[in-house]
Amino acid sequence: MANQIDLKLNNGSRVAVIGGGPAGSFFSYFLLDMADRVGINLHVDIFEPRDFNIPGPRGCNMCAGVLHESLVQSLATEGISLPTSVVQRGLDSNMLHMDVGSIRITTPQQEKRIATTFRGIGPRDLHDRTGESLDGHLMKLAVQKGANRINSRVDEVTWMTNPDHPDPQTRRILIKTQGGTPQTYDLVAVTTGVNTALLRKFEELDFGYTPPRKTQCHVRDYYLGAETVTHYLGASLHAFLLDMPRLDFGALIPKGDYVTLSLLGDNVDDEMVQAFLNAPAVKRCLPPDFAAERFACSCAPRINVQGSTQPFGNRIVFIGDSGVTRLYKDGIGAAYRAAKVAARTAIFEGIAADDFRRHYLPFCQTTRMDNSIGKLIFTIVRQFQRSRLLRHAILRMVATEQQGKASAVSGMSKVLWDMFTGSASYRDIFLRTVRPAFWTRLLWNTAVSLLTFKQGDKSKAETTSPAGDSVFSTTQPGKEEAVKLGALGQRYADGEIIIRQGEVGNSMFVIQEGQVEIIGELNEQHVQLAVLGEGQFFGEMSIFERQVRSATVRALGQARVLTVDENTLLRRIHEDPSQVYRMVRTMSHRIRDLSGEVARLKISERDLGRDSSLARIRPAKSKTIC
Repeated sequence: MANQIDLKLNNGSRVAVIGGGPAGSFFSYFLLDMADRVGINLHVDIFEPRDFNIPGPRGCNMCAGVLHESLVQSLATEGISLPTSVVQRGLDSNMLHMDVGSIRITTPQQEKRIATTFRGIGPRDLHDRTGESLDGHLMKLAVQKGANRINSRVDEVTWMTNPDHPDPQTRRILIKTQGGTPQTYDLVAVTTGVNTALLRKFEELDFGYTPPRKTQCHVRDYYLGAETVTHYLGASLHAFLLDMPRLDFGALIPKGDYVTLSLLGDNVDDEMVQAFLNAPAVKRCLPPDFAAERFACSCAPRINVQGSTQPFGNRIVFIGDSGVTRLYKDGIGAAYRAAKVAARTAIFEGIAADDFRRHYLPFCQTTRMDNSIGKLIFTIVRQFQRSRLLRHAILRMVATEQQGKASAVSGMSKVLWDMFTGSASYRDIFLRTVRPAFWTRLLWNTAVSLLTFKQGDKSKAETTSPAGDSVFSTTQPGKEEAVKLGALGQRYADGEIIIRQGEVGNSMFVIQEGQVEIIGELNEQHVQLAVLGEGQFFGEMSIFERQVRSATVRALGQARVLTVDENTLLRRIHEDPSQVYRMVRTMSHRIRDLSGEVARLKISERDLGRDSSLARIRPAKSKTIC
């Protein structure tokens, strides 16, 4: 390719990011982080006209705002924490609701690892403005990395030819904002949603881009008050599988003082919204005086259901909804992964169309293929929703698994969990459903359900799960939990053991709040080796070495810690080897500190002319791992 050197980012290169939602902020964050690693100084402008501190549609990105557990864990290992000011509620379970009953599906670690957030600061009638929007928080992280936010809307995008080098491949991109001075950029990342006419401007640039195909969803926020939300919805995402035409998925999502209604399907309209809210299974989740027309905020955004076939060109890349995203679920997670792949391509490979074709397009193609499987899964689910017998069989199968009488990981519980939250790819979900053991158990529960119906026991199925569990849990949280609704992870009291030396470990941990101390044990002697604080991690050695824990970790004061599952971490490392960069860097610093400590101790032994024992070792300043 001619002038290939001009199609790489160098010192002083200018990058425009059009759209300040998660995709834009993630791309800016990772681009600047990776550029710093290789010693490149970039100028990054993020064009975002919305103010995420304004309640209502003017400051909102129109999304349900659910971050599933594997995304929360991945962000934690990246050093991107979600503070309680951003997380409206930390969830520890899903509630599955059908006309034949309801059942709770819990997380493996019994801790809060699903985050619900507002994409803006909150609904139009927001009562408490002490919180922070997810989009605003991510934008702040990008600005802290060095990005420059421009609070203007982009009006025009055109090619700017270099008169000294008329080769089309050397053209740069000219961007003009409302009332602003046109500026030229070496790379443009388009991270807007699909609800903008700006995408048509890129079609006119004639490099092969076509906007994604769209459908309409519906989102509403209702103010109920924190106590009412806790009483009726608790710390669960409430998912509904109902026999309603054109509706693929419905959910009620608790968020602080509010509950968010989210409906996904084929062009959801007001009639479908009303029919959903009138369904008995939905009414049972809400207070008796709930009024469907008294919503605080409402929007009907269009979403991407079939991505662009070519989301890139020379010096241009489309990320998130404007390019290729995941069908229905995990849009924020898809934006995170796409942004990182695009940033890695731009820094380490180049910004030509061929560079994005070789290194970014495979990610987009994988996502599109996964979405095709997702469409098949939702088609199958629609067939299940139409059969009362199969709905009852599903509920019975989940209830059996939740009671510990069958494996939840390889059964229906995990399939539904990942469908509701987007924690796994549609491909992984589908592969779990084609296992013989899965179908054997489903057929068995179908047969049992058929027998139940023949015995005329339909009334019981209307009010309770097949296992006899209550439809709803109205257990009130403790006082501390009520105050910290937005906290993720699990809380530990002062001195409580988190992991113990000698135990087999299959997870690592990231500290969300407070401090923990690392304790070494030898010959019945206990020594404090290190104190770790918010944002730091421990326990990773057992994952990589597959050995027992090398130290005990306990809370130093009250602490809240997030568990990162081994499978989640290793899968993300396989998909994205750079995921481990921060961990390796931290481990390297710890080894360096330990080496310095060992050298100091040996010098002390020589100078003092006496032996050293573990009991005489002073607490090390290094941050050891275990």
